[in-house]
Amino acid sequence: MTRDLRVRAAQPADWPAIAEVLELCGLAGDDLDASLAMFHIALLDGKTVGCAGAESYGETIVVRSVAVLPPYRDRGIASHLVSALLMRARANGCRRAVLLSADCPNYFARYGFSLISAERLPEEVRASREFRRNEGALPLCMCCELR
Repeated sequence: MTRDLRVRAAQPADWPAIAEVLELCGLAGDDLDASLAMFHIALLDGKTVGCAGAESYGETIVVRSVAVLPPYRDRGIASHLVSALLMRARANGCRRAVLLSADCPNYFARYGFSLISAERLPEEVRASREFRRNEGALPLCMCCELR
């Protein structure tokens, strides 16, 4: 079924579908807007079944909102989304990707992410929407150098 998968950069018309995927996956999407333009969506038979996004801060992106609808999980869709997101970041000149993960550090380790202290990140990254949203209860912070 995933051979029919299509992953592409999100467009403004995709925001309602992205919000729906995030809501159905239990992820906060209330602070998302079109200024977070580094989003990708996964489509199967024309239906948005997943998304992944990032906030850009200079040479660093903050990966967030990786979500796949429950009936479509365990098919490699999230892997395609994360790979597309990191490839786009590299193409745009980003040198590092960071993320916060409370429950899946092993998943992101396959992309080269490793644990890092949030204090080692640039101030602009620590002031990002994603970090502010988790203020007071920061989950694990991970970093990956993009080469």
